[in-house]
Amino acid sequence: MLNTIEFILNLSISLAYGALLFFILKKFLPLRRANLVLECLEVVLIAYTTNISIFPGETTGTIGSFLALFILMLIFHRSSLFLKLSATILIFPVITAISYILEDVGYLIWLHICQRRMTETAQNILHTVTMFFRIPIWYAVYYFIKIYVPHAVHDLSRRMWILIDLVSLSSFIGIITVIYKSTYATSYAAYPACIASLITNMGCFYLCTYLAKTMRTEMELKTYQYQQVYYKEIEAGQQTIRSLRHDMKNHLNIVRTFLHNKNYEDADQYLNELDREFITSAKVYCKSSTVNAVLSAKEQTIRNNNIQCSFQIDLEETPQIDNIDLCSLLANTLDNAIEACCKIPDYSMRFLTLKARCKNNYFSYELVNSKANAIIEESGHYKTSKNDTSLHGIGLGSVARIVEKYDGDIKIDYTDDTFTVTILIQG
Repeated sequence: MLNTIEFILNLSISLAYGALLFFILKKFLPLRRANLVLECLEVVLIAYTTNISIFPGETTGTIGSFLALFILMLIFHRSSLFLKLSATILIFPVITAISYILEDVGYLIWLHICQRRMTETAQNILHTVTMFFRIPIWYAVYYFIKIYVPHAVHDLSRRMWILIDLVSLSSFIGIITVIYKSTYATSYAAYPACIASLITNMGCFYLCTYLAKTMRTEMELKTYQYQQVYYKEIEAGQQTIRSLRHDMKNHLNIVRTFLHNKNYEDADQYLNELDREFITSAKVYCKSSTVNAVLSAKEQTIRNNNIQCSFQIDLEETPQIDNIDLCSLLANTLDNAIEACCKIPDYSMRFLTLKARCKNNYFSYELVNSKANAIIEESGHYKTSKNDTSLHGIGLGSVARIVEKYDGDIKIDYTDDTFTVTILIQG
């Protein structure tokens, strides 16, 4: 009877631990497929592969569990291989530290407090109690990650993730080394390394959010600048129209005089000049003020660089995309297209075509531009042709992260003289 109760308790604790870790992983990476059976299967596999006992001088099982967690991410979660590896590197040192301390605390209680004088039943109870303490600890970790991680995963660039991975990996190597060098007599000597690893990795979670907020603040400032320029252009255009309306009687008298004297050419020229006064660079493409501000600014840049352009904007609905992300998506793709066109010496060969549509909660976006430079592609990533590669920190990589954030699809095609970016996001 006691064995049955113990088995049920241990199983319940393991599944609760697996569920908490499953929810943590979901904060990092979306599921490949939302299915209750698959989710339950992943919880069981997580509990089985990562609910490990770590002893002094032993690392084989730890490394094996690390690889098992990474494989589970590959199977059940949808994201880039790099982000899956980053999530594993961030989370697993926390698993190692918590598992080692709790396992060793139980051993020290058995060794020093109970003087090894415990019945088998008492030992099993002690083991169950130490396992139980994983639940509140992991719930605290889950709560911390729930607050800080979701906003950071898709906003950070690959370089920032590499920096965070290096810090976490150093922590992981350090804790594994200390545990490997420890003995049962000095097992407690690894506690400072475990605690330091916990603090380091929890700090990395916070660092993710801090860096993401910094990047987002910069993008918010850029969006505000686009909108400010756009509204100033609208105000200037309205001021010009008010002035023209005020002087309209004088303008009509001048035109009437030209016509009365049968001076039709002068009348036509005067009317053309008057018509140009009504033209404003601030255009209204759709209902979205963000789209209007970005496209107005970029179209002016396109015209200044002698690029033939065509904008076909059919946004019956406002895309269900955050304004900052929408601004980044438009600005980065257009900046890349303008830069590629400007490298073509022959002005007549420069062209850019943009099509955007939002209907029935589907946002589609296609940008085609001419190009002369060769495309450098490495492992599915497109390299910059700029002399200073640090200037290419955003661009297509940032666009891809935004599309992934909204569970959309991005497709890139190119020929010898054209480059096409196609995006589809379901709102």
